[in-house]
Amino acid sequence: MGDSTGKSAGSHPMVPDLRGRVRAGESLVGTWLTLLDPSVAELLAGSGYDFLVVDMEHGVADAEHLLSLCIAARAGGAAVLARIGANEPVRIMHALDVGAAGVIVPQIRTVADAERAAAWCRYPPAGLRGAAGRRSSDYGRHAKEYFASANATVLCCIQIETREALEALDGILAVPGVDALLIGPNDLAAALGHLGDTGHSDVEVAIAGIRERAIAVGMPIGIVSASPDPAAAVARREQGFSFVTVGGDVPFLAASADAALGAVRGE
Repeated sequence: MGDSTGKSAGSHPMVPDLRGRVRAGESLVGTWLTLLDPSVAELLAGSGYDFLVVDMEHGVADAEHLLSLCIAARAGGAAVLARIGANEPVRIMHALDVGAAGVIVPQIRTVADAERAAAWCRYPPAGLRGAAGRRSSDYGRHAKEYFASANATVLCCIQIETREALEALDGILAVPGVDALLIGPNDLAAALGHLGDTGHSDVEVAIAGIRERAIAVGMPIGIVSASPDPAAAVARREQGFSFVTVGGDVPFLAASADAALGAVRGE
């Protein structure tokens, strides 16, 4: 079960210090949110997941939905990571201002892409993030404290899923302000010419190489396990990934509904 408070030394009432837990080497488990009903976020958080990833890239959530989901997730005791739709300043700032503990930035291809993501996750002088007393600072009540500690607590996680990112990986790993990597097997498989075949040997070799290079420099690394079957996520943890996601709201619902119907029909 996850930490029921989600708090660490740098926590704030609205935003837990997920970065501190990741950088401390805790083994964390999350799942994905694509449904917009806040009760779904609260329900999954209540299961004890350490974090919930709101999919704003392939899902339909926008900043307004993210606000509701962050409130619901905190009520259930989980942190929220927002996988933003693109590596754009306003998307990053919206996500952090409404209370996401960090962002996952997709489609990173170059060192410059990684530097851009990291810069907009940090306040000056370390970065370029604009300062506003929104929900992340308890609606301005704790703005001074939040501004003082946010650079050390906001998690900037970049997704490795392109051939270009593989080629630039050593440089990306050295970018200040990048706190963690997340491997996206689906897009990585597509980039390597194996669309829809995440189990292909080329993809597994690439995943192993990314993991080893990240671990060698002390970079926390996670991976997406989209299957609702926990065995796949367990296997990834055993491979040495420091955080994993398992299933998601829709995969869990579909798998349970299909299994129940099949059992009743005797299929």
